[in-house]
Amino acid sequence: MIQVYLLCIAYLLLGTAFLLSDTYGLTFPLLLSLRYAFRTHASLRRILILAGLLITLALAFFPMDPGPWLLGDLVPMLNVFSLTLWFLYQALRGIGVKQEEQQTVLDATGLYMERNKRNVGFFTMGIAIIHFIAPQLVLL
Repeated sequence: MIQVYLLCIAYLLLGTAFLLSDTYGLTFPLLLSLRYAFRTHASLRRILILAGLLITLALAFFPMDPGPWLLGDLVPMLNVFSLTLWFLYQALRGIGVKQEEQQTVLDATGLYMERNKRNVGFFTMGIAIIHFIAPQLVLL
């Protein structure tokens, strides 16, 4: 399952790039290009959302070797899932405006990540780096 491990790290780093694009986009133009591609290409949004769901399921049921059979990569799995919810929120953001009392989990996650993009981006990068350097810490 080394492929799932590498896909997870790549997805986390890609999510970090999207989250940090507003803060560091002028310094690193590639981040702005990624954000522009995400906003203009519906197929890229669909691929990221579908890939996030598949990686979340794979991390839940097939963690790295020394870990428990179920939910071994818990923290990366939760982070990939929250990134997937944020991508879904970004994709659906322009479709409808909801009242405050009608917020769903998707809306709450998306709004939280919008308010704390920079911090969540650095947290996601930290998880990806720790997961890459020490994969034997499967619960992390």
